Amino acid sequence: MKFSIATFLSILFILNTACSSEPKVTVSIETCSGSDAISTEINTSELENGAQLLSISFINKGTQTEHIKNIRINFSSLIAIDSLSTFLYGGHDMGRTPIQIRKYDEEQLFSGAFLVVNNDNTNFSKIGLLSWNIFRPYISFSKEDGISMNADGENKPIAPGETIEFEKIVLEESDSWQDILFSYGEQVAGIQEIEARKIIQFKGWSTWDYYGRDYNDLDIYNNIDQLELSGIDANLVQIDGGWWTARGDYLSVKEDLPDGMKAISEYIQSKGYLPGIHLDGFRSDKAAEIYREHPDWFLTDQNGETICQEKQKGNYFMQYIYFDYSNPDVRNYIKDILTKIREEWGFRYFKIDFIRYGSIDDIFNIHAKEGVTEIHAIDPSMTSMERTRAGLMAMREGIDDAFFLGCSSIFGPTFGLVDGLRTGGDISPVMESYRTRCLQNGGNFFLNRSVVQNDADYLVVRNRYDEDPADARGNNKFGGATSLAEAKMWADYVSLFGGIKIASDNLILLREERKELVRNAFSYKTCERFIPLDLWDHARDKEDAFNIMLGENEDGVYLVLFNWEEGPLEISLSGLPDQIDTMTDEENEPLGNDGKGRITLTLAGHTSKILKINGEVSFDQCRKSIKHTLTAGYH
Repeated sequence: MKFSIATFLSILFILNTACSSEPKVTVSIETCSGSDAISTEINTSELENGAQLLSISFINKGTQTEHIKNIRINFSSLIAIDSLSTFLYGGHDMGRTPIQIRKYDEEQLFSGAFLVVNNDNTNFSKIGLLSWNIFRPYISFSKEDGISMNADGENKPIAPGETIEFEKIVLEESDSWQDILFSYGEQVAGIQEIEARKIIQFKGWSTWDYYGRDYNDLDIYNNIDQLELSGIDANLVQIDGGWWTARGDYLSVKEDLPDGMKAISEYIQSKGYLPGIHLDGFRSDKAAEIYREHPDWFLTDQNGETICQEKQKGNYFMQYIYFDYSNPDVRNYIKDILTKIREEWGFRYFKIDFIRYGSIDDIFNIHAKEGVTEIHAIDPSMTSMERTRAGLMAMREGIDDAFFLGCSSIFGPTFGLVDGLRTGGDISPVMESYRTRCLQNGGNFFLNRSVVQNDADYLVVRNRYDEDPADARGNNKFGGATSLAEAKMWADYVSLFGGIKIASDNLILLREERKELVRNAFSYKTCERFIPLDLWDHARDKEDAFNIMLGENEDGVYLVLFNWEEGPLEISLSGLPDQIDTMTDEENEPLGNDGKGRITLTLAGHTSKILKINGEVSFDQCRKSIKHTLTAGYH
């Protein structure tokens, strides 16, 4: 007998029981002492559309403080699964874990966000996390154990009589994969008490992708001047990493910027642009003054040694160390730094990078091979998620009402604290990078507006003829043979779905035909909502990007078609709503149809096309009715 989520939750929860014919949720808690003093309580409440909110509490009923080592929750028989089921794993970490699809017999993955089970495209079941306050759980499926959730307890103490809340979990069924994913964003927003984000039409220029860490004041000023000279309609200039003397010493500016960051901010403002700035919020450098003055402000290993990653990056020898945000002095430090940068230097847009290094998982991934077996903070009662949230809250206080973009993060702990979120990894001006970032950003469509403003990363459209080989930093930063059509694909994506449109080529060298791509991308308004209509046809690997994106901005509804393959691709669309008058392309040429709500287009290899849908038709009408067929160059 198969049970639906709603039916199951209305029947009962059976906790830590022996064999039972009823469906059950089992919660297992491993403590450092091996004690079974911690009991579990489960409560459910109903959300909109019949979704269920699952709340789990841990209560220490013993007489001694216990320390939680591991938590495992098994959802046996909760969701109907058979050999034809397909699994959609939600992305949860910028660039490294995009949304991915696996069939029943394939090697399965895990997600720190959600899992959707697709049964024959008629029934979709979701288990998702809605909070990341104390623990960092992962959801997975296996044939042996079904769907389970696991979390490192990080030795979280729980005193006698104390109750700790596990992270909130949502369970939902729907006949629409689109609705069940859009509702996930809304459910996260509800738990995190996030009001719908106003999508800000940011567009401008930044130092990073062309110059890396190696730029001077003239590079900045000359590119700012080029924005105006090139007729590029911009409102933001963001100075990326490398302006400081040492990572962590964020009030000390390198010699290449002799007038300081306040002067740069003032120049940006004098041109009518909003000044933006980048800094690494979770790491410092062992050579920094802040470490020499406060070595106790950083995480240590089992031997009491500061955990340090040594890395040669081009001309720079890095000694990364990790801020301990369980220490209130560290939280005050970062808050005061950001307050000064905002109030005294005048910056109003903050890109805080490398948030993922608040998580012990990401530190262990680097340092376990070096013999690091323990990570110690000044307050051992706080887990890494608690430290991350505490650090982000201090940053939010310092940033105040300026724009806060979270970058290089695991998504969950940033929710409710950041305004924008990088959902794609670092871009490079090559085709492989374009398609990967479109998958990463497009697969997180449900977060946009509900939870954050998505950011796909910089708009870069150069190739080798737009570069000075002495300036381009890193092999992956050379444009090579990237064609104009390939660069247009990325520009077309960023124009509507990229969230924050910031060009990051050297505008002085960028040829006119490439500048026109920037001007054109900036002429579109960023979409408030968007969705990849062909999601279930893709996401098989990191380069398996979507071909059909639908979006809506205040000017109307758009379809953008992409052919990522080298050969031609035929895209047939059916079920077009009757309210559509015409669809027009970038040249405002109308596209005909067969009078039966169908249209077929053929795209040459490595090309894209933006279509404007005209008529009294809504985004929701289009997303629910339009069907597609892909042939020829598609595989």
